[in-house]
Amino acid sequence: MVKIILVTHGQLAQQMLDTAAQIIGKPADSGFATFAVTTAASVEKEAAKLKEVLVACEDGVVVLTDIFGGSATNISLTASKEVADCYVITGLNLSMLLTAMNSRKKATAKELAEKIEADGKRAVINATELLIKGL
Repeated sequence: MVKIILVTHGQLAQQMLDTAAQIIGKPADSGFATFAVTTAASVEKEAAKLKEVLVACEDGVVVLTDIFGGSATNISLTASKEVADCYVITGLNLSMLLTAMNSRKKATAKELAEKIEADGKRAVINATELLIKGL
């Protein structure tokens, strides 16, 4: 089964995982992991730690990071360079995580990465404009 790893600044990854579990009504299973990046993090050292986790994911892995260009994404991209069936998706939001939780058992890593990305984009809505237009 595809593993999901959340890599974010500070404790955001764990907090998002806890929040998603509350919404779904059950804790995330062992197919999920979090990786916290601090301001003092060395990209090379942290990438080496993360790579150890990634290579152990036999059925593929999707890494969700908080912001493109940030340390969490740079560490994830460095760690995943030589890891087969590993996809790094950035811009983590709660909708993406819920999709990952609900869909990972029935998809390949590539299919799951594509679905997570699409659902994350669909979740970004200007609610004020939507209400003003009455849609």
